[in-house]
Amino acid sequence: MMLFRRFLHAARPALLLIGFLLLAPMARAQAAKPAPPTPETPPTYTLAGIDIFGASKTPKSVILGILDIKEGASITPELVVALDQKLRASGKFAYSQVSSTAFGNRKSYLSVDVVEKADAKRLDFYPAPTGNVAVPQDLLDWVRRYEKASFQLFQIKPREMRDLNEGHFIDADEGLKQYQEKMLEMVPPNYDVLVKALREDKDPVKRADCATLLGYAKDKKAVIIPLEAALKDPVVEVRAAAARSLVPIAYLSAHTAVPFPLDPVLEMALYPTASDRAKAVAILLQLSADPVYFPAIREKIGGILVEMAAAHQPAQREHSLTLLTIITGESYGKDVAKWESWWKAQKAGTWKPPKPPQPPKKPQPPGPAPPTVKS
Repeated sequence: MMLFRRFLHAARPALLLIGFLLLAPMARAQAAKPAPPTPETPPTYTLAGIDIFGASKTPKSVILGILDIKEGASITPELVVALDQKLRASGKFAYSQVSSTAFGNRKSYLSVDVVEKADAKRLDFYPAPTGNVAVPQDLLDWVRRYEKASFQLFQIKPREMRDLNEGHFIDADEGLKQYQEKMLEMVPPNYDVLVKALREDKDPVKRADCATLLGYAKDKKAVIIPLEAALKDPVVEVRAAAARSLVPIAYLSAHTAVPFPLDPVLEMALYPTASDRAKAVAILLQLSADPVYFPAIREKIGGILVEMAAAHQPAQREHSLTLLTIITGESYGKDVAKWESWWKAQKAGTWKPPKPPQPPKKPQPPGPAPPTVKS
């Protein structure tokens, strides 16, 4: 156990950074429109890989044939929309989504998420709310300004560190920190209405805003309940906002006595979108500081973690490999074949966690010298 704790202490800054990479703020309708294109040639992103998830019955080759795009192709938002529409028009799936993730090296990766018609139960989210809950407009305006500023900073400093120690994000950037500290003042007196709006309001943008704000609630133990309920919201952006708020609470829980129900997060890892999987892993990376969670993570989502470990998309691959290494104690690195063998053994019940290396034994002090015998 001491060795494990030393490992966590050494790895903790990396985990905080990993969590942030998985939590890139989304562009929202409230964000400023991009500047008109300049006469200069716009940057070109090339397709570096395609990851397909959820195709339990349909060969991946069939899906690739429908998309009809090869690595090295130029990727634009318009092309991603066209590919998404093409796959949906095929009528083969109960649900499908094509999304892209671009990186600073001008490489883009496509995530193709499908739900087979026989697996439609994976779409069993809560019904869309129909209510209209009055949330103070100054509170909504504040969080939208914060998210706009956060998105803009992410374009410049995607690896900026965040402090999670108190169960909410406090950024190193002074500008964002001011927004966050103000939310710590504004949220507690409006806690009840924010919870009600997250549960009942028909506007998904407002629900997502409330999920973000509730991350700054004073009672971290109490707010876990409405935030975890929002992980089953029918709109992926609301689920993502709730999950981002849960990441620092998961960190706090793993290092204190705050209980954190695990099942809603494990269910989220099996939801149909790349965003759901990434956010679930972000939460689990923080919970992995407590070994009590290891058996359930291994048993219930070990397979999807191994599948993610084989992804082309760097963030999904690296974060899954990190989590697999922590919860198993195995040192397979990026060897996906070994992780696949591990998963087969895990399912068969034949895998046993490796014994942690034992510290070297301290040399024993020499005993008293034997008595000499005079001749």
